[in-house]
Amino acid sequence: MVNDFKERIERIVTALAKATCQDFDHTLELAEKEDELFELEVGVNVLLQDLASSKRSNDAALAQIEAKNREIAERQSLALRELATPIISVWSGVLALPVIGIVDTARSADMMDSLLARVVQEQATHVIIDITGVGVLDTRTADHFVRMAKAVVLLGSRCFLTGMSPAIAQTLAQLGVDTSSARTVRRLSDALQIVFAELAVPAPQA
Repeated sequence: MVNDFKERIERIVTALAKATCQDFDHTLELAEKEDELFELEVGVNVLLQDLASSKRSNDAALAQIEAKNREIAERQSLALRELATPIISVWSGVLALPVIGIVDTARSADMMDSLLARVVQEQATHVIIDITGVGVLDTRTADHFVRMAKAVVLLGSRCFLTGMSPAIAQTLAQLGVDTSSARTVRRLSDALQIVFAELAVPAPQA
């Protein structure tokens, strides 16, 4: 009897110890007859069940919070990508992409995808890529813009590359970059004048 009591107490202690580690599955086997430990064992089982139920509820609530946080993070990421790729509808069928800052592989891929999607969506006839805000142009960056211009032309649109500084023009010449896919124009406004003339619409007054 003493040994039986001792074993049951050890099981109670073990169950409570596991409960502190978030393990609530070790419920106690109840004796057929009530004795001095019966109510304690019942109480421990009820406690374990309540803790298990609370843990399930907390886990479900946490999963909902994490899902909402992921949704918010995805929306923020999308918003940042849109800000990094501000494609402007200047006129019916005319799109402008002002590029500012550093253009790496990931950003260039986003720009390419967004621009081509807009070209198809709006059936754009003219696309102006303005690189006035690009301070440094290396071989890789130049290749990004060349491939972007070629893709635009393949979709049937005419592409202009504007905002090229003397330093960038010299870099392109030294690198031997083929920019024939896009017509290079000094300023965005100059490209717009050409586009409006081709579309036979009056150019907006400055």
